Amino acid sequence: MSVQSPFIRIGSRSSAMAAWAMLALLVPCSIYSALYDSTFVWRLIGYALLGMMAETVYTLIVKRKRRLVCMGSGFTAALIAASVPPTMPFLPMLFSILIAVWIVKLPMVGSPLRFNAAMVGRLFLMLVYPAQTVNWGTPTVDVISTATPQELYRSEGFPLEWSEWLFSKIDGTWEGLFLLVPGSPGETFPLLILLLGGLLCWKGIIGWRIPLFFLLSFSITSAVFGNSLLFNLLSAAILFSAVFIVADPVSTPMSKSGQMICGLIIGISNALIREFTFYTEAIVYAVLLGNLCAPLLDHLAFEVRGKQLQRRMRQSARD
Repeated sequence: MSVQSPFIRIGSRSSAMAAWAMLALLVPCSIYSALYDSTFVWRLIGYALLGMMAETVYTLIVKRKRRLVCMGSGFTAALIAASVPPTMPFLPMLFSILIAVWIVKLPMVGSPLRFNAAMVGRLFLMLVYPAQTVNWGTPTVDVISTATPQELYRSEGFPLEWSEWLFSKIDGTWEGLFLLVPGSPGETFPLLILLLGGLLCWKGIIGWRIPLFFLLSFSITSAVFGNSLLFNLLSAAILFSAVFIVADPVSTPMSKSGQMICGLIIGISNALIREFTFYTEAIVYAVLLGNLCAPLLDHLAFEVRGKQLQRRMRQSARD
């Protein structure tokens, strides 16, 4: 089945695109596993297989045509695992994957309104298992754990050293008060994620419009509130979101203008939620807001385009 938005150069099947994205996601997660948690990459692969099995069960229940490899659902499950603390228990992860695959991803196939399934699964974890979702470390009576440099920057205005931040040498404590931990496995290596994003874009696996406008609008809006533009632009969480989440071809507009406006909506709303709420990582709500706007953006874009074509046809008829 062809994918209409917003890119394709390697093959025309969505499963091939998901396979490329999955391979890219495995790179930072494997390095994270080697440095911080030797078993995480195997758990990630297990969750991906669980997502594939969930799709197979769903197709059997609804008697839909089965696919040999359910790579899209596998990538959705892996994306959830890569964006939450590695200590997340199995049962919450199982529930979030089933909700993402059975309630969001598969039933919405062909619908004008489609949500990012991984973000819905992440939202479920945030609402139902809030303690586990923010369990970034094991705080003691002397220190408070903090997930990433973003958390410390927001709470204390303290940016990590550039070398530690860019190359993910995140450990130790700050002033004996905050315990520094790497954060989500997929959001740990900014330079590597930036490189992978460029590779996926060059290969035609992800489009450039939504990620670019997301990054620009988020950074500029953050700078308006006095936050460091480079620190926010090059943080691993923002780059991870731009490469693996925001550029989702299923839940984003098909029109080029719609993609650019959607990127602006997600970037600005993400910065505003960060600034005026307690959610440092507001990408879940920002992406779902962009998903809600996608059908309207496409409708307006195609309506404008249709009127332009009508005017050209009338002009040609007069000539």
